Parts: sequence; structure tokens; C-alpha cells
Amino acid sequence: MRNNLTTDILEKVFFVDGSLRDIYIQKINLNDWQKLLDWILLSYWEVELYIDGKEVSLEKYKVSDLFEEKKHHSFLLSLSYEGILLNCHFSSEYEVEFNVDPKQIKSLSEASIVMEFMKKLSGIFHKEVFLTIENSPEYPLVKVKPDGTINIF
Repeated sequence: MRNNLTTDILEKVFFVDGSLRDIYIQKINLNDWQKLLDWILLSYWEVELYIDGKEVSLEKYKVSDLFEEKKHHSFLLSLSYEGILLNCHFSSEYEVEFNVDPKQIKSLSEASIVMEFMKKLSGIFHKEVFLTIENSPEYPLVKVKPDGTINIF
């Protein structure tokens, strides 16, 4: 996939403007969330789950338990690989949102890691996955389709 990317992605998508970039998968349910967590545990991403700032084991939680406990606690799921950190706060049962700091993405290799993550999510959910400026799901910078096609806007 890296061969399909150009340095344009660094300028058009991962420009540093003080905001994060959000990765969204919309219109999902708890079963979809569970598929995501199951995949994460088997993936090459290093996984850390924090509840109220304390690290806990993701393996002992079902996603339904996480959302039930979220009513009384704050959650942070952090994934890291090759210096790229993706964070998820379990904001909604109906939408997955990861954020990434564009300051981390300085090369095509790093951009490729994010795009591969998005392609994997799109394949898991059979849905389009969007990358946007922080809190702007309606204005995608990148759209990944279930067939792996990447569109950069």
C-alpha cells in the first residue's frame, strides 16, 4: 500500500494545526465493538486499557461491561505500534472513534501504518472508515472503503 501513497498525504491529511485527527466508524453496535476488541487483542498493536487512569487488562472485559462501567468511570484504550499512538475513549456504542496526533506522522511509512489500520477496520466492519480533523466526522480527509480503496480529499 505504501507505493500508492505520496507525500501529499502528509501535507493534505497529517498537517500540524494543533488539532488531532479522528478515525471514525459509524453505525455500529456492541457486537461490532466486541469484534474490534477481539481483533485488537490478536493484532500486533500494543494494547493498554485505563479505567480512571489506572491500567487494567482488556482481556477480562466484554465490551458490554465497558459501556456499563463507563457510566461511572473514564476509559482510555491506547494502541501503539512503531511509535504511532491511537487513542479511543469509548464515546458512543454506535460509533468507534480513535484519535491520532498528526505530529507523530512525519513520513510515508508512518502514514502507511495509519492507513493499514483503517483498512483493517474497514474490512472488519464492512463499512467505510473516515479520517477527519478532530470532531469533524462530516468532513473526511480520507475515506477507506471495505475493498481497501483509499480516497484522499
